Amino acid sequence: MTDTFSIGTLAERTGLTANVLRTWENRYGFPAGSRAPSGHRRFTDADVAAVHEVLGAKESGVPLHLAIESVVQRSRRRAEESVHAMLVREFPELRPQRLSRATLIAASHALEDESLARADRPLVLGTFQHGHEFSRSRGRWEELGRTSLWSAVLADFSEGIPAAPQARPARCHLPKESPLRREWTVVTLSASFSAVLTAWEVPARSGPPVYESVVSLRRAPALAAAEAITASARAAGATPPPEVDELLGTYVVADTAATDADRVLLRVLGRVDDVRRGSDNAARER
Repeated sequence: MTDTFSIGTLAERTGLTANVLRTWENRYGFPAGSRAPSGHRRFTDADVAAVHEVLGAKESGVPLHLAIESVVQRSRRRAEESVHAMLVREFPELRPQRLSRATLIAASHALEDESLARADRPLVLGTFQHGHEFSRSRGRWEELGRTSLWSAVLADFSEGIPAAPQARPARCHLPKESPLRREWTVVTLSASFSAVLTAWEVPARSGPPVYESVVSLRRAPALAAAEAITASARAAGATPPPEVDELLGTYVVADTAATDADRVLLRVLGRVDDVRRGSDNAARER
């Protein structure tokens, strides 16, 4: 059972006064805590951490109401595992597209290639549904794990390759009920580059697989996806370095530069073209 404490203790542990915390609660509904049978508010270590996050954002120049809104949203994301559903809900301007498996592989590899080429030690995260699907890309992800700030892959590791949450990349087993077991996601995030690709397979009785997909090089969707996957990795036993929390807590960072976005687009087109030419050559040889 989690220990709870009064608003006075929360004030002592955050360096604020109880009056300031009550003012925040009245104006913004934060920190919410929980209501004890006596009617008094009770708080936990998670509330202490949330208040410190808000204070850190304020120190970086973020207005109080925006800092609180951001921290509250991050808290909600930690409790929701489905990256695709979260992105579609929070960023309705990201229009899902139905893509083939070959196109998704090309796009995923393009993002991974960009992460390796930039050499700026990004955070790189992925979900693979099943461990055997990760095994096909294991060499690429081990290189990403070696050169990144931190890297993790989440999948059903119950068969074949075992889970190893302290490895590089961290291999994190997804529980049976996890929505991430049906999602395909790649996220890369650094101080100067942001990208996310997430998709789920549309059920079909016949024909090649089709995936409903969201792709973005904007900072906000990539950050939201990174927060959600990092939270799931922690729940699976992984321990990201402190620098990951610093990166995720950086509020004022520009979107990916247009020149970088153009380069990623060209990488995707090049890989799609390679797949197409390979299919055409195979057809001619029949």
